[in-house]
Amino acid sequence: MSRGKKLLKIINQNKPFLAVFSLFLSLLLVVGSTYSWITYSDEKINTSKSNAKKLSAIIEETFTPNLQWVPGKTTTNELSVKNNGQIPAIVRISLYEFFAQFELDMTDSAGNGSRKIVNHSSGSDMQVEDVSTWAKKNTYKVASGKYFTASEVYKGDISNPNTAYVYKGNRRVDSLSYLTIQFNDKDIYDEKNKPISGRKNYWYYSDGYFYYSEVLQPKEKTKQLVQSVVLEKNIPNQYKGSLYQLIPVMDAHDSTTSLLKDWKITSNSYVETMYRGKVH
Repeated sequence: MSRGKKLLKIINQNKPFLAVFSLFLSLLLVVGSTYSWITYSDEKINTSKSNAKKLSAIIEETFTPNLQWVPGKTTTNELSVKNNGQIPAIVRISLYEFFAQFELDMTDSAGNGSRKIVNHSSGSDMQVEDVSTWAKKNTYKVASGKYFTASEVYKGDISNPNTAYVYKGNRRVDSLSYLTIQFNDKDIYDEKNKPISGRKNYWYYSDGYFYYSEVLQPKEKTKQLVQSVVLEKNIPNQYKGSLYQLIPVMDAHDSTTSLLKDWKITSNSYVETMYRGKVH
């Protein structure tokens, strides 16, 4: 791969060179969060010896799980990116949400009870850490011989940035409106709120992506992007016990001008202007 094509896309930690962070969240129980890292080697060959330098980025997070998820309570989830490689890197992030709710016990004719428990698996059990298993009518094992059945499932498409979280926009389904992602707004700008001239070290949101304004040198870290997640106080009973997952997809690129083409950055757009003079 040529230097001009150093491009890393991080989606799923179970695949090579991919995924750095996942937040698994139940409305009753926060299961946890994980991250890993990716590396890419660029080998340079000369007549005397070889030299390898790595383009690598990692999502760093501080996560405080709640054993009992309480409506209105804030869950700390601080998210930033660090260049842990050996060459300068430019990064951007898109966020994708996943939500699954379960059938209600309707014995009171109103559905005011707990989740409906069934004794047998559907044959396709949902795994919290694997959203590919999330599907309507799939079961979710809660104990030996006890399962919930998914009644509705919403899944973002991580291959399509048009389904990414829209900063300061409307949520894609009603169920997600009860979960608020709290951002580090003072360091985030967009088309309606552009930074003043000379401002550095910020995120700029455009068309599904949060672009970091600066070229990260080795060991440098971005400002925080996400700070926490809050479950609204007025969450309806029908969503009790639901599962929620937030998956960031991070792209890391070297500081060559091929970034503009690889990321399809429009000429004379704010993002192109932001990186002008920083890529070569």
